[in-house]
Amino acid sequence: MEQAIWRQLEFVRAQTLKLARTLPEEKVRVIPEGFRNHMLWNLGHLALVMDKYAFSFTGRIPELPAIYQELFANGTTPLEWTSESPSLKDILAVLEAQPERVRTVLSGRLDDPIEPYSTSSGYRIETVGQLINFTTYHEGMHFSIIKLYNKLIQGS
Repeated sequence: MEQAIWRQLEFVRAQTLKLARTLPEEKVRVIPEGFRNHMLWNLGHLALVMDKYAFSFTGRIPELPAIYQELFANGTTPLEWTSESPSLKDILAVLEAQPERVRTVLSGRLDDPIEPYSTSSGYRIETVGQLINFTTYHEGMHFSIIKLYNKLIQGS
């Protein structure tokens, strides 16, 4: 089962990266009308959530700079940013390296318990494996948002 979780994580991230590499750099910071965030925010948010779930929630030191928490946490919006964000290139580098780093650190530990955590959607997470598995669901949601934003922006 562990191999399946790692394969799924790698597949989902590869799909996100494939899409992200097609995004026009001049459009990743455009917020579509009626929304609060842009494609770059969604990509930074994915990096932050993976870091929190894989490292912070498992008792390890987060690997991302604090600016990711400031800019990309739940409830944040580029409309209120007072700091400069990492570039698309920087965020893509983080996203590319994360799956292997997470696998290296957490391989063989997926059944380890964590302090129970409930997501904003009410899903209760109690093990490292559940954390990693949930990140793939979460990433799929944001993948769809990025596709939608890209379509809305390209059509405008």
